[in-house]
Amino acid sequence: MRTLTKARVVGGSALVLLTLLIFPNARSLYEGIFFYLRDTLAYNPSAVQAVNASGRYGSLYELVRLRNVERRDHILRQLALPNSRVTPIPIPNSSLPNVFIRFDSPGPYTIYSAHYDKLFDDPSYQGASDNTAAVSVLLASATELAKRAYRGSAAFLFTGEEETGLRGATAFVEYARANNIAIREIVNFDNIGRGKLAIRPSVAVPGYAFVIPFFGALTYDGRQFQSSPPYELANPRLTQALLRVQPDIVVYERFTARGDSNVFQKNGIDTVALSGDDMRYLELTWHTYADRVELLDERNLDRAYNLVMQYAPW
Repeated sequence: MRTLTKARVVGGSALVLLTLLIFPNARSLYEGIFFYLRDTLAYNPSAVQAVNASGRYGSLYELVRLRNVERRDHILRQLALPNSRVTPIPIPNSSLPNVFIRFDSPGPYTIYSAHYDKLFDDPSYQGASDNTAAVSVLLASATELAKRAYRGSAAFLFTGEEETGLRGATAFVEYARANNIAIREIVNFDNIGRGKLAIRPSVAVPGYAFVIPFFGALTYDGRQFQSSPPYELANPRLTQALLRVQPDIVVYERFTARGDSNVFQKNGIDTVALSGDDMRYLELTWHTYADRVELLDERNLDRAYNLVMQYAPW
């Protein structure tokens, strides 16, 4: 009888612990097991449609070879477009200004943003996914809108100093407030390049978030575990608006991100962070010299381009 009672106690305790582990982590387990394992098992570095060097995103191949100051100059040259107004916005203590381009509209603006600075200011570090791919997509989008004599309220923001504490985004928000620039929303692109597009919550500690009973929330970024403060899910209004344009965007709740969208969100601006949805690819390449152009898939860039063009207010 004692043995049976002890077995019941142990079994009951195990069930309680299992329940405590699974219940708060249901979404984490779904995203981690289904999406991460899917991407890990399917990952093939060469299974991509290579980005066409003479196509829409051809600027990608030049940008990946450039230092940050040279990338700034390249963007300014590319944005010398008709029917548009380009505004360099200084960032304190930096030679890398934000670059803001508008068309013939007073706003409020739907802004597409991407940071153009690389983590390592080194020609051999490409930063292809982080964040050259997004920059090339936004350059292509702005160029196409200018060709169509666009007069709507879409605008484009290329931020500097994202990799040094999101300083470019902070400088832009301050500039916008000081100059009465009306902002409806900001769609921030960072780490695109493979798979579908994904909307990820903007958080202080990015990675894969889950809960350990009696310990608290943790985030694993592929390299280390960190305590995870509470966070908001992605902006629901903007998320639903983008899904109406591209219904197969993946919406993550526990696979989180940190970038310029954190600053915009903190300042009360409707914003979402958009990346590629391939967890394994991002884990292998983020902030490493493995982040190279040959791993990018042009079909993912097309998804981003089509989203920009279809969601742009006409």
